[in-house]
Amino acid sequence: MGAGELNAILKGSVVERVLSTYGVRSYFPKGIVAQSQEAATLATRANATAGVALEGGHYMTHPLFKEFGTLLTTDEMVGYAPTGGNRELRQLWHQDLVRKNQPLAGKSFSLPLVTGGLTHALSLAGELFLDVGDEIVVPSPCWDNYDLLYGVRRGCKIKSPHLFDEDLNFTIGNLRAAIEEIEGEKVFLLLNFPNNPSGYTPTPKEMEEIKDLLVHFANQGKALVVVIDDAYYGLVHTNEAYPYSLFSLLCDAHENILAVKCDAATKEALVWGFRIGFITYGSRGLTAEHYGALIQKTVGAIRATISSSSMIGQSLLLKVMQGEGYHKECERVANEMKERYKIVKRAIAQEEGPLKPLPFNSGYFCAFETEGEANVLREVLLKEGQIGSVALEGNLLRVAYSSVDRDLLEPLIGEIYHRSRELWR
Repeated sequence: MGAGELNAILKGSVVERVLSTYGVRSYFPKGIVAQSQEAATLATRANATAGVALEGGHYMTHPLFKEFGTLLTTDEMVGYAPTGGNRELRQLWHQDLVRKNQPLAGKSFSLPLVTGGLTHALSLAGELFLDVGDEIVVPSPCWDNYDLLYGVRRGCKIKSPHLFDEDLNFTIGNLRAAIEEIEGEKVFLLLNFPNNPSGYTPTPKEMEEIKDLLVHFANQGKALVVVIDDAYYGLVHTNEAYPYSLFSLLCDAHENILAVKCDAATKEALVWGFRIGFITYGSRGLTAEHYGALIQKTVGAIRATISSSSMIGQSLLLKVMQGEGYHKECERVANEMKERYKIVKRAIAQEEGPLKPLPFNSGYFCAFETEGEANVLREVLLKEGQIGSVALEGNLLRVAYSSVDRDLLEPLIGEIYHRSRELWR
């Protein structure tokens, strides 16, 4: 279908209200890729569609790859993946979303599309829903790549309300004020929990407050695109933190809220370099036909940028997710992160000095507000203490305890506080 036909299907829905000018134009043409996929099942005599080298129906590639044949066939390694991703993998990821998120059971949302990593999923959301000059809300502290994605690449104006009040307690008051300042009817909001860099996930009550706040604006007639960056989903270390994705609360919250879940196999499946991500949509009132049209627009955007994601990455991910030990190994690593969190939490409690730890209960990180410039402390730690850390936003130091062995964590925190006291006392 062309863009006009897709737009006709979406007419009257929240999607129509929030699409960017490019999103309105986007569609997946019945070109080379679509015709090749159609021929793959029907062209039993000779398939002369795709620009690939085949012999006997299989890819002509390096014999070396056959040495890995116990895991994958060479076709599963070097072939082109469908533009929207391996359908079996997409269905399995969908099933896993419901398995991990009990509130999603029985709810309607789209089949995930495969993207070239989570960053690509976030970028697609920007392409489809943002125009140059749009005001967007991205709470602070946040991942520094959001500015490149939406400020630099999309030319948007970013409002950055702080997640925490002056006493470093989580608050939605700043978020409410930022949304109220947006004059147009469209609101693009990005939320990331567990948060990078703070490592904080709101409590169930706080998550409900976020949902209620967004429903309040939806009731006023605002059309909201809520992008949920679930990069560290599942890594919850305390009973106080909400154990499910915010997507499970928002995907059917209101007809004027489009929830866009951006996640990846990166941390969830322990395959950091595969660059396999997913984008999933949910909104109350959207039908299968609506989702189909939005997926076609998204597939068109994928085709126009990366064409498709890595075949070997998708093939390996599918194999490991289908294996017997997959869930057990993911759980083992999550439990290890929880143990490291406990060590860091205890170590911080024993320290005093010119650092204020932000609330943290999940994910890979903890972060400190510094009395002086964080980069000064970072350089001292690196050059004099041989310790790597990340300085952000002027006075924020992020520590990835996920990448440090247990026995090094307590000395690590001690050294960070020691160097900070030398600098600012």
